[in-house]
Amino acid sequence: MATIITVHGTFAAPTAEAPEGGPAPELQWWEKGSTFEKEMRQLVEARDGELNFVPFPWAGDNSEVERRDAGDRLTKAMRELEAKSEPYCIIGHSHGGSILSDALLSNAARRRPLANLKRWITVGTPFLKLRKELWLLTRLSLMRKVIFVASMMLLLMFLVYVVATQLGDEKTLFGQMFPRVWIFTGLLASLPALVFYVVLHWLDSRGMLSYHRRTTKRALSNFAPRWLPLSHPDDEAIQGLSLLPDARLDFFGKSFAVSSITLLSVIALPIIYFAILLTPTAMVGIAEWLKTEIYDANASPEAESALNALRTQLMVARKAEGEEVTTESGAAVPTPVDRKAAWQQYRQKRSELEKQYPNLDAIERGIRFKRRFFYDKNRQPCEGGTLCGQGHDLAINSGLLLHVVTDELSWALGAADLEDRQKRWFWSLFVPAIIVPAILGALALVLMVIIQGIATLISAVIAKVLNSITNAEVKRAAYGNDTDGEIAIGALDRPTWVEKSLPRLPLPLAELITDYSNAAASLSIAKFRHAIGQIRFAVPPHTADTAISTYFTWKELVHASYFDVPEFRKLIAQALSRCDGFAPSEQFRADPDFARTAKWLDEIETAPGTTDEPRDRDPTPQDAKAVAAVVGSTVKASP
Repeated sequence: MATIITVHGTFAAPTAEAPEGGPAPELQWWEKGSTFEKEMRQLVEARDGELNFVPFPWAGDNSEVERRDAGDRLTKAMRELEAKSEPYCIIGHSHGGSILSDALLSNAARRRPLANLKRWITVGTPFLKLRKELWLLTRLSLMRKVIFVASMMLLLMFLVYVVATQLGDEKTLFGQMFPRVWIFTGLLASLPALVFYVVLHWLDSRGMLSYHRRTTKRALSNFAPRWLPLSHPDDEAIQGLSLLPDARLDFFGKSFAVSSITLLSVIALPIIYFAILLTPTAMVGIAEWLKTEIYDANASPEAESALNALRTQLMVARKAEGEEVTTESGAAVPTPVDRKAAWQQYRQKRSELEKQYPNLDAIERGIRFKRRFFYDKNRQPCEGGTLCGQGHDLAINSGLLLHVVTDELSWALGAADLEDRQKRWFWSLFVPAIIVPAILGALALVLMVIIQGIATLISAVIAKVLNSITNAEVKRAAYGNDTDGEIAIGALDRPTWVEKSLPRLPLPLAELITDYSNAAASLSIAKFRHAIGQIRFAVPPHTADTAISTYFTWKELVHASYFDVPEFRKLIAQALSRCDGFAPSEQFRADPDFARTAKWLDEIETAPGTTDEPRDRDPTPQDAKAVAAVVGSTVKASP
């Protein structure tokens, strides 16, 4: 008996059963009953007994952890065949070849030569290049990290005590009489950490066989001569994953956040206003600055006293006959009978004061300012002689800011230079109503320009950070790099423990596979174009995944088309039939392709091999498409 084991690649889940009464689904190449199995039975015979076809299913996730778990299971299956002394060959497609490579490393580590493994064939397999993290702690799983840190706690506590004792003047609690106690205590505190380090280092080394020189050297000598790689020059998985490290995937443009951040300019002025309004120190500072720099500079006690008396007379003149007015000193002053005469008397006294004090208006503004913001309702100075409420009174704060943009601004813009009181009154209304909004609008535009400039800088920095994070995550997902302590840095067309790569498929066969893939793509596009009007109204509605998987298949890619090409299947049959325990059937010998496939196989096997990597060649448009296909696979859950 001779056995063929087939290992499928990523996302190749077992074919679902056909609905009752429906047509039988097309089986995948690796499954029992598939076209591939039928042809192998027709073209290849076992030299002794029956030809056995054994599919090896696994989860199919793009996960290095899953692949290594599958490799362990494959190792057990190989051990069972070795125990029976049955010749067998293994064929792995895509990452099925990676599983096969892991299984061989595992057998090499256990010094199993696998004498009955006659040939292992990888088809379109991108072998990952992984780099081990430098420090042991970074290579450990979360559980092991927790255990390792816990083992170091006793040593940490001892070291903290030692440092604290040396830096402080406190007496030492240990080793006062026998200093050697320090040494023994340190050794005992270090013992748990040392033991756990040794154990964890041993466990870590067992799980990273590809970094063991003896293991890889043994795998190279035992298994490399029996390896047959079959891959298309433009295989999307190999080329895409090998070139992915050099790909710059800009998901976020430099200005992607500019428009969103610049929207802050719409509310910039209200934000600034409320920020100042609700900041007590800012409000007290504004009030003190106005009081000392603007109003106290023009202060005159005599003028202020005269203005207070004049203000009392003005209030008297405005009251009705018989009412009383209370002065600031608390005295009650009856209103005069002749109010007209009182008004004339007020104007006359004010004119006299204006002649005596040319800056009377400024002095009067200072009195009004202090009365509003530095005196309480009882006309007593507020606590501490500062702004009433000390910046915590919302009414006082909002009144002060309103005073600044109306009274202060109109005065600063020319009201002080107008001698005519009516003109001054008109100007004090004109400035708040027209000039203030214009000034605030100009300020808003300036803020918009500033915010836009800042937003451009921030957006560029954020885009760089997000692109870096997204690039790393997309590449990690594309490689299925989910192991602890290893980082995927690329891919090869050979296992990392094999020194040289054999050539890709001969050009005539490669062209046949390309033609098949192109034909499949043409059919899928035509089907999609025909159905595109129905997608919108499909029930249930299509998501991005279901729309693609319904109207497209993996056959549009060279990577998934190998086993659909009859000549390629015959090339595998040719390779199998040359192995011990296998032989070509009479039907195969009579096939016109027998000689052609033999020639192709000789071209591959007799080539000297090369140490060049796929990324060493100059990138082509096909390589760019390969990278795009690999990136697309990270967001597509299933084929």
